[in-house]
Amino acid sequence: MHVTSWLLCLWPGLARSWTKGDWPSLALAITFAAMLNLALVTSFKWPELLGDGFPTLIWPILAAVWIVSAMISHHELFTRQKRPQTAADLSPVPDTLFIQAQREYLRGNWADAETLLKRRLQFRSRDVESRLLLATLLRHRHRFVDARVELDTLARFDESEAWKFELERERQLLELDQQQLSETESAQELQLTQNRPLAADAVPMESRAPSIQRIDAGTKSPEIDKRAA
Repeated sequence: MHVTSWLLCLWPGLARSWTKGDWPSLALAITFAAMLNLALVTSFKWPELLGDGFPTLIWPILAAVWIVSAMISHHELFTRQKRPQTAADLSPVPDTLFIQAQREYLRGNWADAETLLKRRLQFRSRDVESRLLLATLLRHRHRFVDARVELDTLARFDESEAWKFELERERQLLELDQQQLSETESAQELQLTQNRPLAADAVPMESRAPSIQRIDAGTKSPEIDKRAA
């Protein structure tokens, strides 16, 4: 282990809060600092503050916490350094993933491009270029809700300040494509309705008139024929 790792182990909760961003460990470090200051004050500055028995009680507790925390932190850091590399550690450099995603996007292989972009975002979740390209790709695939989620996520990043024009342009294209798709679907439904064959009851009387006349002509009464003769 490096000297820095040893120094992290010397303060309770510091190792986990520094390496993993663990909030409970940070709370432990702050609590330990407060209790240590209280022990120093009651031992040397104002012994009468909490009574003569408080320093006798607090120092063994602080020593036990310090020793146990140092042992746990040392074990975790040592185990992490000896841990074998996983598949994620051996995966390609994230920059190559973005280049591959661009190549697949330009070829029209949008499913492969989406997979590569999501893999890159696992490494760099705040990468503006990758997330913006992913939003564009989702828009082309008519997944407008997912595309809007990616744009909303980008808007919360400080790194997106330099990409305001591109983000606004992508939102406009998203709204335009969604509107055009809705109009196209409405037109197709209208065309299907117009091309649907009419029911027998809906046929106009004029179109059925010749048939009625033929039926009437073929069913004349014999009496009428005799009078005509």
